[in-house]
Amino acid sequence: MGWLERHLHDEVLQSLAVARIRIDRALAAPGPLPRDLGTDLRELLDREIAGLRAALTAAERPDPAEPGLARAVAADVARVARATGIRAELDDRTRPRAGWTPRDLAAYRIVHEALHNAAKHSGARTVRVALAERRGRLVCRVRDDGRGFDPAAVPRGLGLTAMDAQARAAGGALAVAPGRPGTLVTLVLPAAPERRSDATSDDPHRRRPSRRAVRDPLAARR
Repeated sequence: MGWLERHLHDEVLQSLAVARIRIDRALAAPGPLPRDLGTDLRELLDREIAGLRAALTAAERPDPAEPGLARAVAADVARVARATGIRAELDDRTRPRAGWTPRDLAAYRIVHEALHNAAKHSGARTVRVALAERRGRLVCRVRDDGRGFDPAAVPRGLGLTAMDAQARAAGGALAVAPGRPGTLVTLVLPAAPERRSDATSDDPHRRRPSRRAVRDPLAARR
């Protein structure tokens, strides 16, 4: 099952099932439907619509043309700097390798989304992307010095739902936290075989890394 299928199953279907249960209970109770039920259901539907749009956008994104994670992220960073005037920097401490593994492709798509979110929405003057490998795990960070936001206080959006679904489908974890200033996005993906893969490969029979390999994304801080 790919990340998009997992997102639809684990997020969208579960939310709709909860909405159906609440509606059934309200209809079974005497009296008119409570007003707060309609408000809650409208907010739920708004969140799921935004999440689906973000997920479909991520799923339709073309695969990178550059041969490898570091080169593809470097190209993204350069494009953002040219297009926006933001000071965008890359600190790459991964081992050089050409070609794509499923893990690297997931990392690229998530970093791409986080980088472009920072450029579009944060009002930042500087965005820094860091790639590193620690004990076989891939650790990616995108930090900006913009206005920041509280992830717990805003509806799911800005592609965060799709980013989180992709991270979990790859056996990893995503954390979004205040960067003091700005925002810090941390992605940790578990160790993966070095076997190369076509960037478009999504073999449902390939064994996925265990989610147990990653518990706290922020535990990998330097």
